[in-house]
Amino acid sequence: MKKIIRVLTTAAPLICSAAFLLISSGALAAGGGHGGDDGHIPFDKIGWQAANLGILLIGIFYVIKTPLVEAFKARQKNYIEQSEKTKSSLKNAEAALVEEKTKLMDLEAGEKSALDRARREADLLKAQLISDAVAAAEKIKLEAELAIKRELSKAKASINSAILSQALAAAATSLREKGQTSAAEKAGHEAAFVKQIESVNI
Repeated sequence: MKKIIRVLTTAAPLICSAAFLLISSGALAAGGGHGGDDGHIPFDKIGWQAANLGILLIGIFYVIKTPLVEAFKARQKNYIEQSEKTKSSLKNAEAALVEEKTKLMDLEAGEKSALDRARREADLLKAQLISDAVAAAEKIKLEAELAIKRELSKAKASINSAILSQALAAAATSLREKGQTSAAEKAGHEAAFVKQIESVNI
């Protein structure tokens, strides 16, 4: 833009000169028309003026041609560079967007994998707790059964001991009351006593 302004500034005097020549030539042509034959055209004056105008226009063309072309080339180059920068920025933005989408997908996949792993671990822990609870219940049940059997055995032994003591006491009392008995009676009493003790032990 600055180059174009500089070119126009340089060419301004030439343009003004060309305008002055055109105005003056028009004025002369008008003056010539009033003074003489209306059908006569002053080719000698117009020819020189046209030649001067042509030379002036050619000079203006050569003066502004190169700077103007360079200015437009510079603007074109600037536009191309800006376009390339815009394309590069767009590509970078698209690449960044794809990268962010990939990270988001990876994060979602990782989150899903973590949830699945946590769910599997929770299921395993639940199964382990159930198994431990069943084993503990079986152990408690077995210990309770053993304790009950021991208590029953102790109670049975205590009852048998009490029965035996009562039977011995009753037998001693019976023997004292009867006093003297025959050998056959003693043998019968002893056999009955042994049977009573065996029944108690059973």
